[in-house]
Amino acid sequence: MIESLAAEAHADYEDRVANLGLRGDVLRQALGASNTERGLCSKDHAATIAPGIYAYNGLVTSLSRQLDGEDDWRRVNLAGVLPIMLNSRTRVALGVASGSPLTGQRSGRLQPSSRYPKGELTKKLVERNVPLGQIALLGRSAFQVAEDTDELAGYNLWLMLVYFDQKRKEIRHEVSLPERLNAKGYVKDWYDRILPANPYSVDGDEFGSIDSDPNDGFGPPSEVTVERRKP
Repeated sequence: MIESLAAEAHADYEDRVANLGLRGDVLRQALGASNTERGLCSKDHAATIAPGIYAYNGLVTSLSRQLDGEDDWRRVNLAGVLPIMLNSRTRVALGVASGSPLTGQRSGRLQPSSRYPKGELTKKLVERNVPLGQIALLGRSAFQVAEDTDELAGYNLWLMLVYFDQKRKEIRHEVSLPERLNAKGYVKDWYDRILPANPYSVDGDEFGSIDSDPNDGFGPPSEVTVERRKP
């Protein structure tokens, strides 16, 4: 019974990310690349947030390389610092962000938040997000765009939210559609969340090679330089 439910949850995840133009194996491979890059940091000599920076770069690089070979996907760097993958068929804009411990988990009405506050660019993109049900009813006309020349006109911004759990030795993730940012700039409300059935397990002592929180520094420079406060 448990195995059957797990299989159904896995199939549901695969089907739902496929609707966005993604594949589960692509996301898992990106998580693995992220953890490999983290392992390049020296416990004794690396900067405190270096493991997070390496992990973020490893994930973005892997995701970018894999999707570059897929139909309909291309990468843009918004404002020169924010890597976003665009799918012209599904109208999905995919970014990567560090999440809170609730990332990749169902916990009643509780939902994860972004680890770092977002800037004005992300805020504007999130404000234009449209619920999937509204898109199903109205199609592209559901999007209200002020400028036709906008590169992300008619796209929904989804975030691949990632959390590195040092105690459980696992990496949790989800692909979710932000609804709004709170007053401090954190994403805490979501139109939709797509969660895998199981986390990405980390074998060996990868997390043990660093003393700091493995999530510190994970994200684009424009975010991680901001002093972190609780949402």
